[in-house]
Amino acid sequence: MAPIKQVVCAVIRDTEGRILLARRAPGQHLEGHWELPGGKVEPGESLEAALERELLEELGLMVTVGEELARTVYHYERGSIELIALATTTDGEIDHMAVHDTIHWFAPGETTTLVLAPADIPLLESLWKDKRALIGTPRPTSLR
Repeated sequence: MAPIKQVVCAVIRDTEGRILLARRAPGQHLEGHWELPGGKVEPGESLEAALERELLEELGLMVTVGEELARTVYHYERGSIELIALATTTDGEIDHMAVHDTIHWFAPGETTTLVLAPADIPLLESLWKDKRALIGTPRPTSLR
């Protein structure tokens, strides 16, 4: 069994409490799915450094990373990930989009009709309820 890859994601809230989500661009794994932006943690890299690097690479966004909010393990057909959500703030603007084609702020209830990345679903549910906990290990049904 392959090791579980750690993946970090940013929980960036605006003054109204909405959370920033990004949609995976055509040609990307999980294209068309909305997700909390972030990416893989490299060997020897801290969670905070990984998230800062990924957001700079993918969005050109300088951020300040805070506390861990939630984590979950998800088993995709191509491998398992441990998705770790970190509170993140920024005063910057998105400079470019490397793996996404759009971003948007969403309030609770507005994400129920979105096609979400499967690993992000339990994290978002927890964040809307403002829980800080380890969330189960859901198995995929099938990916399109």
